[in-house]
Amino acid sequence: MKKKEVPSLAKKLKSLRDELHLTQKEVADKAKITESAYRAYELGDRNPKPEILDRIARALGVRPEYLSAPTFRNRREFAYAILENEDAFGYTVREIDGVPAIVKGYGSAMDFFAEFVRDWEEMRQKLDNHEITKEEYAEWKRTWDNGTWVKTDDGKSPYSGK
Repeated sequence: MKKKEVPSLAKKLKSLRDELHLTQKEVADKAKITESAYRAYELGDRNPKPEILDRIARALGVRPEYLSAPTFRNRREFAYAILENEDAFGYTVREIDGVPAIVKGYGSAMDFFAEFVRDWEEMRQKLDNHEITKEEYAEWKRTWDNGTWVKTDDGKSPYSGK
């Protein structure tokens, strides 16, 4: 019998919970869901509705988009995802110094992509220059936000608490 492939969301939930040294019950309580529902999400037996995913993300201190972001089985799937979303997210390809590069196109969707890439470059440089740790870089990747979320009363991210 072939082993069932565990979905990306389920893997991320377990990994984050383990990293935070929480039990399934503790995450479920923080997210205000039942332990059995959370267990089903972590096992990959069920997928949470968006509002539940948001509560779980807050309980784990990450963006819900981090939890729902797809993973790819191979390079070709990744390439097709880029092609499929080229127009919607405003990027294109141009040659820069003899090397093909993904660059922003035109319009507000393109500005979002450029801002994301700029933020990514900044954090990657900090990591490469040993200004931040691998753990801090990983946390940034899990909580990146371009300022579109509504901050809490204390001005901190509802996901990272920072």
